[in-house]
This record gives sequence, C-alpha cells and structure tokens, in this order.
Amino acid sequence: MTFIKKNIPIFIIVVFHIVGFVGFIINPSYFKSLSPVNLLLSFGLIVIMSQQTKWQFYGALCLVAVLGFFVEVLGVKTELIFGSYHYGQSLGYKWLSVPLLIGINWSMLLYCTSQLSKFKNTFVNAFFGAALMVGLDFFIEQNASKFDFWYWKSNIIPIQNYIAWFVVAFLLNLLVQKHLAQKPNLTAKALYFVQLAFFSALYFFV
Repeated sequence: MTFIKKNIPIFIIVVFHIVGFVGFIINPSYFKSLSPVNLLLSFGLIVIMSQQTKWQFYGALCLVAVLGFFVEVLGVKTELIFGSYHYGQSLGYKWLSVPLLIGINWSMLLYCTSQLSKFKNTFVNAFFGAALMVGLDFFIEQNASKFDFWYWKSNIIPIQNYIAWFVVAFLLNLLVQKHLAQKPNLTAKALYFVQLAFFSALYFFV
C-alpha cells in the first residue's frame, strides 16, 4: 500500500472534522444532526484500514459494541454506573433509551486507544488505554449537550462518570486487546487525536 493510499483515510477524517467544527459554529442545529454520519464514516475507515482478515478481530469489535451498549442501558436505567443522564436525539435510533450508535462508539474508541497502547504488560496496556479513553471523554462530555448527545441531571457531570468510564474501558481492554492491537493501524491512531483536537477546540473556542 503506497504512502498516499495509506493517508487518504486520515485526510478524509481530518477534513470531515474541520468541516464539522466550522459548520457547528455557523449552523449547529444542522451539523449536529450529521454526527451519526461522521461516526459511521470514521468507524468504517478505521475498520477498512485495519487490514484484518481474522474473524476474532471483528468478533472483538462486535463484543465491545454489545457490551458497551448494554452497560449504557444499565447506566441510563439505574443511574448507578455513570450517574443520572439521558440521551438526546442526534445520535439516531434508540433502543431501551440508548442510541444503537453508542455501542459502535465504544467499539471505535476502544480500538483506537488499544492501537496507542503498545506496552509489553497486558495490565499496563489496559490501564493506559482506559486513561486515554477518559481523557477523550472529558472533552466529549463538555460538548455533549451542545450536540444533543446526552444530558446530565442539573447539568453537572459527576466524577462517578469518569471513574466508571475508566473501569469499563479497562475491563473491555483486558478482554479484547490481543485481538484489536495485532496489526498497527495509523488511521485508528490518528482518529483518536483528531477527535481529541475536535472536542477540545469546541470546548475552548465555542
């Protein structure tokens, strides 16, 4: 695969996020409705660029998506995991009060962070990956209501949320990291930093 072909997906991801940032400033009501398109496009590109042929890789992605989704269902229904929150409409169709895309988002972020966790020790990898997840989640949380993603009770994000994110990400990483991090994926690594820059920029400048 040539250098240009390798980096086309990264270029597409960067352009989409730049357009999304500018568009959100100009016409937020329209561009926030495009969030599912951006999420699915990004996820599709990192999967394609994974160059994986083993069923275990795709099985691991599906497992994370399913487990992540149902953890969110429990979180919304019981308020015991992340705190008291509810989802808006911009992430699309909901089942059990949780958008189906949330599972894909868990899978995508876990894959990206597992690509950045390349230590020899399994637990160190899981710890570092979970820390990266929480770091990104901090900035996503600050913008969640702006995008109509989800809303916190009294607009207060509890510390409990970040602790739960870390614990869930840590356990999921332990469960599937050996299947997700076998082949290096530059696009997945870049996506993490693009999203971090995107949500950080919205937090500081919007």
